[in-house]
Amino acid sequence: MEKSTPVNGGEALLELFNIQGIDFIFCSPLSVWAPLWEALAKQKEIGKTESPRYINCRHEILAVGLASGYYKATGRPQVVLLPTGVGVLNGSMAIRGAYQERVPIIILAPNSIGFGEIPNLDPGAEWPSLLGDLGGPVRISESFVKWSKEVKNPRDLISDFCRACYFSEMVPRGPTLLSIPFDILMNTIPFTLPSKLKPHPLFAPADTLKNIARILIESKNPVIISEHACRNQEEVNILTKLAELLGSPVFEFFLPTYKNFSRSHPLHGKGPVEEILKDTDCILVAGSNAPWHPPLIDFQSNCKVIVMEEDPLRPRSPYWGYKTDYCIAGDIGANLSELYRHTKNEIKKTPQMLKKIEQRLKRWKTYNDKKRKSWLKETEQTQTQKPIHASWLFQTLSEILPNDSIIVDEIIAQGNLMMQHLFQNESFSHYRGMAGGLGTGIPTALGIKLAEPEKLVVCLIGDGSFSYDPILASLGLSQQYNLPILIIICNNQGFVSQAWNIQKYFPQGWAFKTGNFLGDVIEPTPEYSKIALAFDGYGERVEDPGKIKPAVERGVAAVKKGRLAVIDVILKP
Repeated sequence: MEKSTPVNGGEALLELFNIQGIDFIFCSPLSVWAPLWEALAKQKEIGKTESPRYINCRHEILAVGLASGYYKATGRPQVVLLPTGVGVLNGSMAIRGAYQERVPIIILAPNSIGFGEIPNLDPGAEWPSLLGDLGGPVRISESFVKWSKEVKNPRDLISDFCRACYFSEMVPRGPTLLSIPFDILMNTIPFTLPSKLKPHPLFAPADTLKNIARILIESKNPVIISEHACRNQEEVNILTKLAELLGSPVFEFFLPTYKNFSRSHPLHGKGPVEEILKDTDCILVAGSNAPWHPPLIDFQSNCKVIVMEEDPLRPRSPYWGYKTDYCIAGDIGANLSELYRHTKNEIKKTPQMLKKIEQRLKRWKTYNDKKRKSWLKETEQTQTQKPIHASWLFQTLSEILPNDSIIVDEIIAQGNLMMQHLFQNESFSHYRGMAGGLGTGIPTALGIKLAEPEKLVVCLIGDGSFSYDPILASLGLSQQYNLPILIIICNNQGFVSQAWNIQKYFPQGWAFKTGNFLGDVIEPTPEYSKIALAFDGYGERVEDPGKIKPAVERGVAAVKKGRLAVIDVILKP
């Protein structure tokens, strides 16, 4: 497109998508995007292949979840189009999840300056009666996006969209929202080709990292805790090399966002980190919203806690009461890489450290082997139990799922058992499919499938979580766009977490005496697997531990043939 070419707002947006390298437009439809729909139709007709692909989402949470999953698998932020304030409200839980997980998404939501007073700029009768909100999408989204703004005049559209993309990827990463009035979409804009602005990694000062390296080396018992430090294999490799260099274990938060460290590695911390914190004298928290619980722990008097995070102390969180002695702000992967380099150089100066590091490696290998063997022994005792025990399900899945399977989980009650038993197969990738609120596991899995179409994507989801997900919209999209995934429902027939605090605080109370925990049971238990049939998928319920293997194999076979599959496994409550 030549400089200063006059276009309308829809054509300008499409050109901006191309410049920013947007692969997909994840959209929950609305008529006021008509200028963009017209621009997409025009580009298709004239054969422009660089246009992003439009994905017709049938629910706002699905649209946001797709963008989140696609980013997690590729590292490339995408555009989500939501229907004005009501669409932002419906997608708000998923947007908040992206904000919690520091996932960059560019959300566009229309608005209207006029309400039918000008005949050729009339967005429709629904706007003055139903769709207009005071303050619009910007005001509605303020608490769960990183940055939000409404475009005020046609000339601002280009610069504001470029800002939304830049701010989304700049650490701390997160979703941004740009509200674009229908009036501006319809307006003629003098389009000037902008440059794509790509944020560069933010490094901590070299002197700071050298000092942290010395603290880690001089400590007697360093420990690393992570939740979302490693978004790709390169960052996993760096964290692994740093841990091996220090002889330090890496413990993951009990619901990690990514696979931060090899879970079969001798230094992968087994069991809750809280069990060993009192014995450590140095903790490197590499990307974690809540590294231990409860927050107030009696550490050794000389213990140093180093927090490495995009936004240390979480400035928009209501709480950060964790012991913190040093903060390393910026891109976690980049800072880990530099910290490894400085640590390696410092160790070369102190070769006497090598013997101590070797002893630490041996000690942690013994500790973790003992934990792993105790878990396996417990699982052997559950393999014939009916209803099926979750540990046996995960153990079986670790053995029978194809190598290189991608696991997306939306698991609460059995999260610890999943981490203990499923990832004995080191080839599995792992992404978390929720962040506090339930309902984004299957959308996230579909976004990852879109990024990795040749791989088997498995969504492990509780029956409670399954009830929150936009199931009809998700399975419909899977069918429409040929994105078959394997959904395994860990069905304990209820919301087990509902009773946790009753068990904790009222063990002799009336709920226990009467068996009335109010809401912990889903009854009667639905035949979830039959939902797959409505979308030409494969469905099966499993109640016998000996039948898990053939049922899952049939599900995998269906996915390989292009059909989604739902395997509903009845578990011990």
